[in-house]
Amino acid sequence: RKLHQLVKSGRGGRSSYSGILATVFGGTGFTGRYVINRLGITEGTFRCFNGIISHIKHQFHLKDTDAVSELVKNSDVVINLIGQDWETRNFTFEEVNVEGPRAIARACRDHGVKRLIHISALNADKDSKSHWLRSKAAGEEAVREEFPDATIVRPSDIFGQEDRFFNYYAELRMLPFGVPLLHRGLQTTKIPLYVADFAKAIANMTTNDFTAGKTYELYGYVQHDTLYAQNTSDRVTPALPGLEDLGVEKTSIDKIATFVLRRHVGVSGADIDWDAMRKFSGSPKI
Repeated sequence: RKLHQLVKSGRGGRSSYSGILATVFGGTGFTGRYVINRLGITEGTFRCFNGIISHIKHQFHLKDTDAVSELVKNSDVVINLIGQDWETRNFTFEEVNVEGPRAIARACRDHGVKRLIHISALNADKDSKSHWLRSKAAGEEAVREEFPDATIVRPSDIFGQEDRFFNYYAELRMLPFGVPLLHRGLQTTKIPLYVADFAKAIANMTTNDFTAGKTYELYGYVQHDTLYAQNTSDRVTPALPGLEDLGVEKTSIDKIATFVLRRHVGVSGADIDWDAMRKFSGSPKI
């Protein structure tokens, strides 16, 4: 029997089957590990590609369209978390952020996959000065061309224990003249998103068909003036749905920032408000 034809089994959570087979591309990245953890709690059965942490293990090459097509077979939901913030000699932005998503979307269409969730980026714009953001916008168009009912997710910068947001700045504090910020960071606004909130939102999308064909912008609720990544301010579209529409309550950035930065104390010279730390008991839930 095909796996997706099995009935629900188990008491729920890991080692159980909810009746939904979710296939995750890019499951071993920073966000992928949290998404898979959440799927393991809610769905019980999933496949993870481009990694080793999974119920069913597979390896593949993004440029191998036949392999991509074979991997999405029998899936109820496909989640594409693959992305690249910089180009390498092996993969350009177009290959990872445009042609890769197009191949996955086409395979989902050809195999009759019910749901496709594609992760893009906040500020994705075909007219952006950033090559990366232009490629993200082109990737959205490619996915919609092949799979019109795909759900597009535009997250802001994502923070968490293994992030490249707070950890990035903590490491920069080792520089002798401080953290370099364009215009001292006063003209750049970021609204970072907690990784566990992101994972909950993606998991909720897999079981709610009303999210099909929509574009979601996911971001935090506190604006912070910084310089990061493409040196541009986060811009949101009020008309687009977000975390609240998925039943996810935004997590306070203050507690999580303290939790993340405590590893840098005594290493990179990061200063921690230990009075605030004492008010925070335990680790944040994911």
